Amino acid sequence: MVDLTDLMDDEVFRAFASYATIIISKMMLMSATTAFYRMTRKVFANPEDCATLGKGENAKKYLRTDDRVERVRRIKKTLSSLASFIY
Repeated sequence: MVDLTDLMDDEVFRAFASYATIIISKMMLMSATTAFYRMTRKVFANPEDCATLGKGENAKKYLRTDDRVERVRRIKKTLSSLASFIY
């Protein structure tokens, strides 16, 4: 059985742990960034998200797409697929 101190001294494991930490941190940051852009630009994906801003026809004007929100969302989606690399 491998001792934990031996594992921490392994250069390959340290590189893997570093890259995994960077990917997980960026994925979490991109979730917050997506929420920030959605709230500041008032761009929502479904009616439940914009229910606090209005009801009926008034809420439908917030159901749209925005280039910046979509760009951040695509980056997050790409990072989510990299999570399989970690596991």
